[in-house]
Amino acid sequence: MEIGGFKLTGRAAIPHGKPSLRGWINALQLAVGAHESSPYWIGDLMAYSETRGDWSEKLSQALSLTGYAEQTLKNLGYIARHVAEPERQIAPSVAHAAVVAKLQAGEQHELLDIARDQQLTVTELRQEVRLRSRRNVLEGQAVLEGRYRVIYADPPWLYGNSQPSGSNSQSHYPAMTIEQICALPVAAHSLPDAVLFLWTTAPMLYEHPGPREVVEAWGFTPKTQRIWNKVDHNFGHYFSVQHELLIVATRGSCLPDRPTPMLPSVVTERRGELEHSEKPDSFRRDIAKIYDGPYLELFGRKRVDGWDVFGNDAALWREAVSA
Repeated sequence: MEIGGFKLTGRAAIPHGKPSLRGWINALQLAVGAHESSPYWIGDLMAYSETRGDWSEKLSQALSLTGYAEQTLKNLGYIARHVAEPERQIAPSVAHAAVVAKLQAGEQHELLDIARDQQLTVTELRQEVRLRSRRNVLEGQAVLEGRYRVIYADPPWLYGNSQPSGSNSQSHYPAMTIEQICALPVAAHSLPDAVLFLWTTAPMLYEHPGPREVVEAWGFTPKTQRIWNKVDHNFGHYFSVQHELLIVATRGSCLPDRPTPMLPSVVTERRGELEHSEKPDSFRRDIAKIYDGPYLELFGRKRVDGWDVFGNDAALWREAVSA
């Protein structure tokens, strides 16, 4: 094949004479298009071969001439049968198309649009697909709108019969299992670069599954924690407990926008008149000092200017963000 002053062979692009810049661009565009299209061409050819029963005796020998592993050819055929041309056009790569091949066309298109616009890797897209499959586990899941950069959450952890402190959290608000908390669609409403601040207690930290599994199910990676010294204490099995932990986790790249002056890792503030499990407003203000939004608070107890807030009962998440 010749184009733009170049002869394109099976393994080379050979110039004839002195090609023009326009000719070189035309040849390059053809080469790039062929590189992107060839896996789909192979897949379509494989899909067609499966309709030809009269080829069955000679097909294996013919496929061996390609130099591709038989499983690779079958995989490309599967993608070709399940991902139509409109979705192929927006897929960043055939590997991205493979990730969504098992989904319906509408969801394929939506996810591939996101992958292209947000430059998701294949691994990131696979994680998004996996998280979406869990989204309908919990009845009354959030009807959230948009995506957030900062998520601040104080889940109603379900302990055993009582907390180590001796106060039963379930008498104050409906507790949730780890599986229910994991199933909340937080990842779907988090920007690719986002930060999560997640409250937990010292004994809950070591549960398995526990907070770490929630962090990962929501699409984040734990980085560090902040400690709230409540001054007042509750009696525990091993110590007089006067602290709680605020886990800090990120997805993508999300270091503080304003890292200085650096905030202390230990905050000493008396609980005072706060309700059971309620946290001081100073933590939310500190988050806003170092990070720009948009901001989302989950399991919040009151409306806060500048934040979208959802209550401590998952059923209340049906309430629209703008309400």
